[in-house]
Amino acid sequence: MRRWQWLSLTVLLILVPILSWSQASPSPNTATSAVPYLQLSTPRHVLPDAQAWEGKEFPHTLSVLEVNRGGFRYWGWYGLNEGGGIGLARSNDLVTWTKYQKNPLWTNARWPTVLKNADPKHPKLLYFAITRDYDTPGSYIVLASSKDGIHLKEEKVLVAKVTDQRNQNPNLFRDPQSGRFYLTFYRGNDHDHFEIISKSAANILELDAAPEKILLRQTETIAAPTLLWVKDAKNAAGTKGLYYLATEIYPHRYTTDPEGEWQVKVFAADCPDGDFQPVAGDPVMQGQRACLFQHTFNGRFYGYDCHLDTASDRWMLEEVEAPLP
Repeated sequence: MRRWQWLSLTVLLILVPILSWSQASPSPNTATSAVPYLQLSTPRHVLPDAQAWEGKEFPHTLSVLEVNRGGFRYWGWYGLNEGGGIGLARSNDLVTWTKYQKNPLWTNARWPTVLKNADPKHPKLLYFAITRDYDTPGSYIVLASSKDGIHLKEEKVLVAKVTDQRNQNPNLFRDPQSGRFYLTFYRGNDHDHFEIISKSAANILELDAAPEKILLRQTETIAAPTLLWVKDAKNAAGTKGLYYLATEIYPHRYTTDPEGEWQVKVFAADCPDGDFQPVAGDPVMQGQRACLFQHTFNGRFYGYDCHLDTASDRWMLEEVEAPLP
Protein backbone atom coordinates (compact mmCIF):
# COMPACT_ATOMS: atom_id res chain seq x y z
CA MET A 1 0.00 0.00 0.00
CA ARG A 2 1.30 3.44 -0.89
CA ARG A 3 2.07 5.86 1.94
CA TRP A 4 -0.67 8.35 1.00
CA GLN A 5 -3.23 5.53 0.77
CA TRP A 6 -2.24 4.25 4.19
CA LEU A 7 -2.58 7.75 5.71
CA SER A 8 -5.99 8.25 4.10
CA LEU A 9 -7.24 4.92 5.41
CA THR A 10 -5.93 5.71 8.89
CA VAL A 11 -7.69 9.08 8.97
CA LEU A 12 -10.90 7.47 7.71
CA LEU A 13 -10.78 4.79 10.38
CA ILE A 14 -10.42 7.50 13.04
CA LEU A 15 -13.13 9.80 11.71
CA VAL A 16 -15.85 7.25 10.98
CA PRO A 17 -16.49 6.29 14.65
CA ILE A 18 -16.42 9.97 15.65
CA LEU A 19 -18.89 10.98 12.95
CA SER A 20 -21.12 8.00 13.68
CA TRP A 21 -21.19 8.85 17.41
CA SER A 22 -21.96 12.53 16.70
CA GLN A 23 -24.89 11.66 14.45
CA ALA A 24 -26.28 9.05 16.82
CA SER A 25 -26.05 11.24 19.94
CA PRO A 26 -28.76 13.91 20.17
CA SER A 27 -28.03 17.30 21.69
CA PRO A 28 -28.78 17.34 25.44
CA ASN A 29 -32.46 17.71 26.36
CA THR A 30 -33.61 18.88 22.92
CA ALA A 31 -37.20 18.69 24.17
CA THR A 32 -36.79 21.69 26.46
CA SER A 33 -33.67 23.54 25.29
CA ALA A 34 -35.43 26.46 23.61
CA VAL A 35 -38.90 26.66 25.13
CA PRO A 36 -40.26 30.08 26.08
CA TYR A 37 -41.34 31.18 29.53
CA LEU A 38 -44.52 33.07 30.30
CA GLN A 39 -44.94 36.70 29.17
CA LEU A 40 -44.75 38.53 32.49
CA SER A 41 -46.49 41.83 33.14
CA THR A 42 -44.75 44.92 34.49
CA PRO A 43 -44.00 44.32 38.20
CA ARG A 44 -45.97 46.31 40.76
CA HIS A 45 -45.16 46.89 44.42
CA VAL A 46 -47.30 45.02 46.99
CA LEU A 47 -47.30 44.83 50.80
CA PRO A 48 -45.66 48.27 51.13
CA ASP A 49 -46.59 49.01 54.75
CA ALA A 50 -44.33 47.62 57.47
CA GLN A 51 -45.44 46.28 60.84
CA ALA A 52 -43.48 47.17 63.98
CA TRP A 53 -41.99 43.69 64.42
CA GLU A 54 -40.41 43.84 60.96
CA GLY A 55 -38.02 46.63 61.96
CA LYS A 56 -35.67 47.37 59.08
CA GLU A 57 -36.46 44.09 57.33
CA PHE A 58 -38.98 43.78 54.53
CA PRO A 59 -41.28 41.13 52.97
CA HIS A 60 -39.07 39.09 50.66
CA THR A 61 -41.17 36.11 49.57
CA LEU A 62 -44.86 35.21 49.37
CA SER A 63 -46.31 31.69 49.24
CA VAL A 64 -50.04 31.81 48.48
CA LEU A 65 -52.95 29.39 48.87
CA GLU A 66 -56.64 29.72 48.11
CA VAL A 67 -58.31 28.86 51.42
CA ASN A 68 -61.54 30.95 51.60
CA ARG A 69 -61.31 31.54 55.32
CA GLY A 70 -61.67 34.53 57.67
CA GLY A 71 -63.25 36.73 55.03
CA PHE A 72 -60.35 36.34 52.61
CA ARG A 73 -60.10 34.09 49.59
CA TYR A 74 -56.30 34.00 49.47
CA TRP A 75 -53.81 33.61 52.29
CA GLY A 76 -50.12 34.36 51.77
CA TRP A 77 -47.23 33.60 54.11
CA TYR A 78 -44.22 35.87 53.76
CA GLY A 79 -40.67 35.87 55.04
CA LEU A 80 -38.42 38.84 55.77
CA ASN A 81 -35.19 39.39 53.87
CA GLU A 82 -32.86 38.83 56.85
CA GLY A 83 -34.70 35.91 58.42
CA GLY A 84 -36.20 37.74 61.39
CA GLY A 85 -39.51 35.92 61.11
CA ILE A 86 -42.50 35.00 58.98
CA GLY A 87 -45.90 36.64 58.77
CA LEU A 88 -49.33 36.17 57.27
CA ALA A 89 -51.13 38.46 54.81
CA ARG A 90 -54.55 37.94 53.23
CA SER A 91 -56.27 39.12 50.07
CA ASN A 92 -59.30 38.77 47.84
CA ASP A 93 -57.63 39.84 44.58
CA LEU A 94 -53.98 38.68 44.93
CA VAL A 95 -52.78 42.29 44.67
CA THR A 96 -54.12 44.16 47.70
CA TRP A 97 -53.01 42.44 50.90
CA THR A 98 -53.90 42.92 54.57
CA LYS A 99 -51.30 41.81 57.08
CA TYR A 100 -52.43 39.72 60.03
CA GLN A 101 -52.38 41.93 63.10
CA LYS A 102 -50.77 39.34 65.39
CA ASN A 103 -47.69 38.69 63.25
CA PRO A 104 -45.08 37.27 63.49
CA LEU A 105 -46.17 33.65 63.37
CA TRP A 106 -42.58 32.48 63.99
CA THR A 107 -39.24 34.12 64.66
CA ASN A 108 -35.84 32.77 63.61
CA ALA A 109 -37.68 31.71 60.47
CA ARG A 110 -37.45 32.57 56.80
CA TRP A 111 -38.76 31.57 53.42
CA PRO A 112 -42.02 29.74 54.16
CA THR A 113 -43.60 27.66 51.41
CA VAL A 114 -46.98 26.11 52.06
CA LEU A 115 -49.05 23.17 50.79
CA LYS A 116 -52.64 22.19 51.47
CA ASN A 117 -54.44 18.86 50.99
CA ALA A 118 -51.17 17.03 51.62
CA ASP A 119 -52.65 14.57 54.14
CA PRO A 120 -55.83 12.74 53.01
CA LYS A 121 -56.67 11.94 56.64
CA HIS A 122 -56.46 15.63 57.58
CA PRO A 123 -57.35 17.61 54.43
CA LYS A 124 -57.44 20.99 56.21
CA LEU A 125 -53.96 20.59 57.68
CA LEU A 126 -51.35 22.87 56.11
CA TYR A 127 -47.68 21.97 55.79
CA PHE A 128 -44.80 24.46 55.73
CA ALA A 129 -41.14 24.16 54.79
CA ILE A 130 -39.16 26.90 56.56
CA THR A 131 -35.50 27.93 56.92
CA ARG A 132 -34.02 28.15 60.40
CA ASP A 133 -30.79 29.95 61.39
CA TYR A 134 -30.73 31.85 58.13
CA ASP A 135 -27.51 33.58 57.04
CA THR A 136 -25.30 31.26 59.06
CA PRO A 137 -23.04 28.45 57.82
CA GLY A 138 -25.37 26.02 59.61
CA SER A 139 -28.80 27.03 58.31
CA TYR A 140 -31.25 24.15 57.97
CA ILE A 141 -34.82 23.39 56.86
CA VAL A 142 -37.75 22.19 58.96
CA LEU A 143 -41.26 20.93 58.28
CA ALA A 144 -44.12 22.50 60.22
CA SER A 145 -47.87 21.94 60.25
CA SER A 146 -50.84 24.13 61.08
CA LYS A 147 -54.56 23.56 61.49
CA ASP A 148 -55.49 27.22 61.10
CA GLY A 149 -52.59 28.71 59.14
CA ILE A 150 -51.61 30.84 62.15
CA HIS A 151 -50.35 28.52 64.89
CA LEU A 152 -47.47 26.42 63.62
CA LYS A 153 -46.10 23.19 65.03
CA GLU A 154 -42.62 22.05 64.08
CA GLU A 155 -42.82 18.42 62.92
CA LYS A 156 -39.25 17.50 62.04
CA VAL A 157 -36.02 18.55 60.38
CA LEU A 158 -36.24 18.07 56.61
CA VAL A 159 -32.65 19.01 55.76
CA ALA A 160 -30.12 18.89 58.58
CA LYS A 161 -27.16 21.18 59.06
CA VAL A 162 -24.16 20.53 56.84
CA THR A 163 -20.70 21.72 57.87
CA ASP A 164 -19.85 25.03 56.20
CA GLN A 165 -22.81 24.74 53.83
CA ARG A 166 -26.10 26.62 53.96
CA ASN A 167 -29.38 24.76 53.43
CA GLN A 168 -31.96 27.41 52.51
CA ASN A 169 -34.77 28.51 50.17
CA PRO A 170 -37.04 25.45 50.52
CA ASN A 171 -39.84 24.97 48.00
CA LEU A 172 -42.59 22.46 48.69
CA PHE A 173 -44.29 21.18 45.55
CA ARG A 174 -46.82 18.45 44.85
CA ASP A 175 -46.67 17.08 41.34
CA PRO A 176 -50.20 17.30 39.84
CA GLN A 177 -49.45 14.34 37.60
CA SER A 178 -47.91 11.79 39.97
CA GLY A 179 -49.08 13.11 43.33
CA ARG A 180 -45.53 12.88 44.72
CA PHE A 181 -44.11 15.54 47.00
CA TYR A 182 -40.94 17.43 46.11
CA LEU A 183 -38.67 19.54 48.25
CA THR A 184 -36.33 21.68 46.17
CA PHE A 185 -33.78 23.85 47.96
CA TYR A 186 -30.42 25.63 47.76
CA ARG A 187 -27.22 24.35 49.32
CA GLY A 188 -23.89 26.10 49.06
CA ASN A 189 -21.22 28.22 50.70
CA ASP A 190 -22.48 31.54 49.26
CA HIS A 191 -19.15 32.11 47.57
CA ASP A 192 -18.12 29.66 44.88
CA HIS A 193 -20.25 26.56 45.38
CA PHE A 194 -24.00 26.63 44.68
CA GLU A 195 -26.36 23.68 44.24
CA ILE A 196 -30.08 23.28 43.61
CA ILE A 197 -31.12 19.99 45.21
CA SER A 198 -34.32 17.93 45.00
CA LYS A 199 -35.83 15.33 47.35
CA SER A 200 -39.07 13.49 46.61
CA ALA A 201 -41.38 11.09 48.45
CA ALA A 202 -44.88 9.67 48.19
CA ASN A 203 -45.67 11.05 51.67
CA ILE A 204 -44.76 14.57 52.74
CA LEU A 205 -43.64 13.27 56.15
CA GLU A 206 -41.05 11.07 54.43
CA LEU A 207 -39.21 13.87 52.66
CA ASP A 208 -36.57 14.01 55.39
CA ALA A 209 -35.40 10.48 54.60
CA ALA A 210 -35.61 10.82 50.83
CA PRO A 211 -32.35 10.73 48.83
CA GLU A 212 -30.96 13.97 47.43
CA LYS A 213 -30.57 14.67 43.73
CA ILE A 214 -28.50 17.60 42.47
CA LEU A 215 -30.40 19.41 39.72
CA LEU A 216 -27.98 22.28 39.08
CA ARG A 217 -24.45 23.06 40.23
CA GLN A 218 -22.66 26.37 39.63
CA THR A 219 -19.61 28.30 40.79
CA GLU A 220 -21.59 31.58 40.54
CA THR A 221 -24.71 32.46 42.52
CA ILE A 222 -27.80 30.37 41.84
CA ALA A 223 -30.43 29.83 44.54
CA ALA A 224 -34.09 30.38 45.46
CA PRO A 225 -35.73 27.54 43.47
CA THR A 226 -39.51 27.37 42.96
CA LEU A 227 -41.38 24.86 40.81
CA LEU A 228 -44.44 25.33 38.60
CA TRP A 229 -46.21 22.87 36.30
CA VAL A 230 -48.02 24.29 33.27
CA LYS A 231 -50.08 21.59 31.61
CA ASP A 232 -50.48 23.28 28.22
CA ALA A 233 -46.91 24.59 27.87
CA LYS A 234 -45.19 22.82 24.97
CA ASN A 235 -41.65 21.60 24.76
CA ALA A 236 -39.58 21.85 21.59
CA ALA A 237 -41.05 18.57 20.34
CA GLY A 238 -44.61 19.90 20.72
CA THR A 239 -45.54 17.72 23.70
CA LYS A 240 -47.67 19.47 26.33
CA GLY A 241 -46.78 19.71 30.00
CA LEU A 242 -43.68 21.46 31.32
CA TYR A 243 -42.13 22.09 34.70
CA TYR A 244 -40.60 25.53 35.18
CA LEU A 245 -37.86 25.96 37.78
CA ALA A 246 -37.36 29.62 38.70
CA THR A 247 -34.08 30.58 40.37
CA GLU A 248 -32.21 33.71 41.39
CA ILE A 249 -28.79 34.42 39.95
CA TYR A 250 -26.18 37.14 40.42
CA PRO A 251 -23.61 37.17 37.60
CA HIS A 252 -20.22 38.52 38.65
CA ARG A 253 -21.37 38.79 42.29
CA TYR A 254 -17.89 38.28 43.73
CA THR A 255 -16.05 40.46 41.24
CA THR A 256 -15.73 44.18 40.63
CA ASP A 257 -17.83 43.95 37.45
CA PRO A 258 -20.22 46.94 37.57
CA GLU A 259 -22.89 45.05 35.63
CA GLY A 260 -23.48 42.51 38.38
CA GLU A 261 -27.08 42.44 39.65
CA TRP A 262 -29.80 40.12 40.93
CA GLN A 263 -31.76 38.43 38.16
CA VAL A 264 -34.37 35.68 37.76
CA LYS A 265 -33.36 32.76 35.56
CA VAL A 266 -35.88 30.05 34.66
CA PHE A 267 -35.23 26.49 33.53
CA ALA A 268 -37.62 23.92 32.02
CA ALA A 269 -37.84 20.13 32.14
CA ASP A 270 -40.29 17.30 31.55
CA CYS A 271 -40.39 16.18 35.19
CA PRO A 272 -40.02 17.92 38.59
CA ASP A 273 -36.47 16.66 39.13
CA GLY A 274 -35.48 16.33 35.49
CA ASP A 275 -32.75 17.69 33.25
CA PHE A 276 -33.52 21.38 33.59
CA GLN A 277 -32.39 23.61 30.72
CA PRO A 278 -32.59 27.43 30.43
CA VAL A 279 -35.68 28.82 28.76
CA ALA A 280 -35.44 31.10 25.75
CA GLY A 281 -34.75 34.72 26.64
CA ASP A 282 -33.17 34.12 30.05
CA PRO A 283 -32.90 35.91 32.40
CA VAL A 284 -36.66 36.50 32.46
CA MET A 285 -36.37 39.29 35.08
CA GLN A 286 -33.53 41.77 35.56
CA GLY A 287 -32.83 45.03 37.36
CA GLN A 288 -32.06 43.72 40.86
CA ARG A 289 -34.98 41.25 40.96
CA ALA A 290 -34.90 37.81 42.59
CA CYS A 291 -36.85 35.09 44.43
CA LEU A 292 -39.77 34.56 42.02
CA PHE A 293 -42.54 32.51 43.68
CA GLN A 294 -44.73 30.93 40.97
CA HIS A 295 -48.48 30.33 41.33
CA THR A 296 -51.52 29.74 39.14
CA PHE A 297 -55.05 30.75 40.13
CA ASN A 298 -58.18 30.80 37.99
CA GLY A 299 -56.28 29.91 34.83
CA ARG A 300 -53.74 32.72 35.23
CA PHE A 301 -50.16 32.99 36.46
CA TYR A 302 -49.37 35.10 39.53
CA GLY A 303 -45.79 35.58 40.60
CA TYR A 304 -44.21 37.34 43.56
CA ASP A 305 -40.61 38.52 43.34
CA CYS A 306 -38.45 40.85 45.42
CA HIS A 307 -36.81 43.95 44.01
CA LEU A 308 -33.77 45.63 45.56
CA ASP A 309 -34.01 49.40 45.38
CA THR A 310 -30.33 50.29 45.33
CA ALA A 311 -30.92 53.94 46.28
CA SER A 312 -32.49 53.03 49.63
CA ASP A 313 -30.90 49.56 49.92
CA ARG A 314 -34.41 48.23 50.57
CA TRP A 315 -36.09 45.11 49.25
CA MET A 316 -39.65 45.48 47.96
CA LEU A 317 -42.11 42.69 47.22
CA GLU A 318 -43.60 42.81 43.72
CA GLU A 319 -46.44 41.07 41.89
CA VAL A 320 -46.41 40.01 38.23
CA GLU A 321 -49.02 38.23 36.11
CA ALA A 322 -49.16 36.33 32.83
CA PRO A 323 -51.69 34.45 30.72
CA LEU A 324 -51.24 30.71 30.60
CA PRO A 325 -50.79 28.88 27.29
